[in-house]
Amino acid sequence: MPSERAEPPRIAAVATAVPPHRFPQGELLRLAGYDDERRRGFFEASGIVARHLWVDPATFRPDESVDGLQARFRAGALALGETAARRALAGAGWATADVDFLATTTCTGRLTPSLDAHLVARLGCRPDVQRVHVGDTGCASAMVALQQAWNHLCAFPDRRALIVAVEICSAAYFVDERLESAVAHAIFADGAGAMALSARGAGPAVVAHRTLFRPEHLDAMGFEYPGGRPRVVLSKDVRRLGAGMMAEMARALMETQGLKRDDVQHWILHSAGRRVLDRARTLLELDDTHMAPARAVLRCHGNMSSATILFVLDHVLRHAAPVVGEWGAMIALGPGFAAEGALLRW
Repeated sequence: MPSERAEPPRIAAVATAVPPHRFPQGELLRLAGYDDERRRGFFEASGIVARHLWVDPATFRPDESVDGLQARFRAGALALGETAARRALAGAGWATADVDFLATTTCTGRLTPSLDAHLVARLGCRPDVQRVHVGDTGCASAMVALQQAWNHLCAFPDRRALIVAVEICSAAYFVDERLESAVAHAIFADGAGAMALSARGAGPAVVAHRTLFRPEHLDAMGFEYPGGRPRVVLSKDVRRLGAGMMAEMARALMETQGLKRDDVQHWILHSAGRRVLDRARTLLELDDTHMAPARAVLRCHGNMSSATILFVLDHVLRHAAPVVGEWGAMIALGPGFAAEGALLRW
C-alpha cells in the first residue's frame, strides 16, 4: 500500500477494441452445429444478443487445425491489442514514448516472444520500457496486470503505465459432446481492452486492490489441451462459486476504507454469464442500475475473458457519469478459483 503522503495511481484512460465481424447469437448457434434443445437453450438463455469474433464468416471452418487456430489467435491478438493500446494512449493524451511500464495479458493463446514484446515493437515504445506479461490467469488476469502496474507506480510515482488485455476466445473453441463445451461456445467472444495509469493527473484513483483464492476449487475452471487443442473446463459450480466470491471480495475491498455497500455507487463486475450476475445481484443486494453496465457488456459482447472487465469499466466511465468523491468496486473472476478486485474513487 502507498504511504499516507503518496497519491494512489489514477486511471487516465480506458479503451476497447473488437473484431470487425459481429455475429448474432442465432448465427453462432448455427455455426456451432447444435440441434438439440438443451444446447440450443444455452444460446437462447444467455442474455447475449451478439458477439464479435476474429473469424471471417466467408472462410470459417469448424475443423480448423491447431496451426490454424494459433495463426488466427496471433493475428487477432496483435491487431486488437495494438488498436486498444493506441486508443488508450490517445485518450490519455500520451505519446508512446511516455509509457514507462507495459503489462499485457492473455490466456487464449501463446506467443514467444510474448505479447508485451510484440506490442513494444508495434507501438514503437522506448527501448528501455519495462514490461511484464501475465499469462494463464484467465478472466481475472486484467486485474492481475492492474496490480503489477499499480505496484510499479507506487514504487516509481513519476512513471506511466499501460495495461493491455486481449483474448481470442474463438481460437479455444472445441466441438465435442460435453455440455460445458456448449456453454463456452454460447458465451465467450473476442476483444481487447487497455488502460492508461499514472500517479499524476485526473481520473479515478485505484485506492486498493485485493486477491482472494479458493484453491480447493482448482478444477472448476481453466483449459486442458487434448491433442494440443485448447478446450475450456467450466464446471456448473462456477455460477455459485463466482457470485459468492464476488460478494466476499466486495466486503474485503470496502473494509479497506471502512465503507458499507450503500457507500459504493458504481459496480464494475465481470460479465461472466447471466446466472453469475443474477446471483451476484442478490448476494450484493444491488439494483438494476448497479447491474446495468455488466449486463450491457454481456448483451452486446458476451464474455471476452480478461478483456471483459475493462469493457465494463469503459461503459461506466461513458454512461454512468461518476462524480468526484464517488466510490466504485471492480471485481473479476478467474481460474484458481480466484476473485481479483480493486476499489476506485473518483
